[in-house]
Amino acid sequence: MKKQISSLDLHFLVKELKMLEGSRVDSIHQRENNILFQFYKQNIGKKMLNILVGEGMFLTEEKEDYREPGNFSMVLRKHLSASKLESIRQINSERIAELAFSSKSGGKNLYLEFFGKGNAVLCDEHGMIVNALQHHEFKDRSIMPKIKYSHPEMKHNFLSLNPDILKELFGHSKIDSLVKCLAIEIGLGGAYSEEICLLSGVDKNISPNIIEERQIKRIYSAITKLVNSKIDAKVISNNGEIIAVCPFSMELYRDYEAKNFDSFSEALEFFYSFFRPKIKSEHEKKIEKLRNRIQEQSAAIESLSKEAQELREKGEFIYHKYSLVKEILEEVNKASSKLPWKEIKERLKGHKIIKEVNEKERKVVVEV
Repeated sequence: MKKQISSLDLHFLVKELKMLEGSRVDSIHQRENNILFQFYKQNIGKKMLNILVGEGMFLTEEKEDYREPGNFSMVLRKHLSASKLESIRQINSERIAELAFSSKSGGKNLYLEFFGKGNAVLCDEHGMIVNALQHHEFKDRSIMPKIKYSHPEMKHNFLSLNPDILKELFGHSKIDSLVKCLAIEIGLGGAYSEEICLLSGVDKNISPNIIEERQIKRIYSAITKLVNSKIDAKVISNNGEIIAVCPFSMELYRDYEAKNFDSFSEALEFFYSFFRPKIKSEHEKKIEKLRNRIQEQSAAIESLSKEAQELREKGEFIYHKYSLVKEILEEVNKASSKLPWKEIKERLKGHKIIKEVNEKERKVVVEV
């Protein structure tokens, strides 16, 4: 099950997030790979964008505990606080979102990468990297300060395909099946590639090299249908287990349970909430600490009560045998004043009541 949003997911999500354009950045928070932007827009009010770097993003009304600011959030605050979000867009059909900001000090672009391990890269108006959440040295690019930002690019953009491009792509493909070709070479991912095969009626296992022109037209029609679908967001589950989130109804999940949402952003928030550990607030942490202390004290009380009961029973038993115990103690004490303990031990071997003599600690064990 995928937890990263796909290129097509991002295409629909960005459409919804366009409503943030023109907002002012009020605050920025970060904890590890989780970045939260709080925006304010006139006539709309406060909006919070929760970014799970490398996974997805969504609007939220819940603000978790970000008491300790992350290092990258300090960089973002320095450059983006009180700035205006001019635009949010997807880079071609890549799994990259660009958030463009403007302020008196100049423009800044924040690139959010949702592939691989993910990253968030802040650049100046000339495309030079100011800083990044993760610094990397790749074979074909570097994510380091003072270097021009570049990103991997798919050869084919599914947002601007046509039948002729598809024909050329399939004819030169070295991948053995249509579904894999759509997923890898066009970047649609597994689920949407399966969906296109279902909608077009073309066998998903057919070799791309032998696909006929009439089939290419049906595949192109299916891709166009998906790209232009109206948002009808759903979270899909199977026997109570969440397995997918999608921006519209899909034939692929026709026989599964579906929970409907008013927006794709809401569906994504619901989806990710099942896979991310809930971060406790300071108030919740204090309550949990007190509960643990109460449990420890209750356990200690129970242990002490049990021990007290055992000692009470022993005391009562000794009380009933007091005369016998007193007599033995007096005899042993009397003997120890005249004889060494080693000799006492020898003389008491086989005694009916005294079963053991510890000469080092000067103790005797009796059985009554």
